[in-house]
Amino acid sequence: EYCLTGRETLCRNVLNAGYTADGAMAQQCIVPADYAVKVPEGLDPVEATSLTCAGVTMYKALKVADIKPGQWVSIVGAGGLGNLGIQFAHNVFGAHVIAVDGNEDKLKAAKENGAEICINRHDNNVDEQIQEKVGGVHAAVVTAVTTAAFDQAVNSLRPDGRLVAVALPQGDMKLNIAKTVLDGIIVAGSLVGTRQDLAECFQFGAEGKVHPIVHTRKLSEINDMIQELKDNKVVGRNVVDFSLED
Repeated sequence: EYCLTGRETLCRNVLNAGYTADGAMAQQCIVPADYAVKVPEGLDPVEATSLTCAGVTMYKALKVADIKPGQWVSIVGAGGLGNLGIQFAHNVFGAHVIAVDGNEDKLKAAKENGAEICINRHDNNVDEQIQEKVGGVHAAVVTAVTTAAFDQAVNSLRPDGRLVAVALPQGDMKLNIAKTVLDGIIVAGSLVGTRQDLAECFQFGAEGKVHPIVHTRKLSEINDMIQELKDNKVVGRNVVDFSLED
């Protein structure tokens, strides 16, 4: 049903490399040719690594958000996914972007990549600020893995707004049923993207409309890289380059 209608990410029999099939933490892996997407000329393979996951995930989420040029969208969580979401929203969809995060370094990067308003979620009442500044956003895309981020995001929407859930925190989101009905709020989940989404995503990368923040590292640094993830110190994405080994 899902594979035949261009929604293969929802397939109940899906095999995910590194999860339900081998493929992660290896120098090489075998993938079915039907699910491989060619990297176009002009796209740096190092940047392509981030577009295959973080990039296509945010590109598809913005499609689900149905964002239009000139509208306001908040990207909640300005890490590896969020930073690319900011670039896609600003450079491809023509939207005004609000970035929300608790890390000042990530907010600085967000500003440099097209966010017009940056809000530190630790210091501010996020939803009230957004309502005051722009009257609420047309869409909020949430990549932050906290339930509080989802609660703030849905309260920051204007009438007919759409919340797109990307992150997978444990727990439940508070959703006022009356507000949802009276304001016509839409809540949707978005899971990665299809092969067609990835091909489009790659093309935007080749055209220079999006540039993932990437840092090449040696395989011998893998434990340091994982610790940096745990410590929330990574801005963008670390990419293992096997040619860098001594």
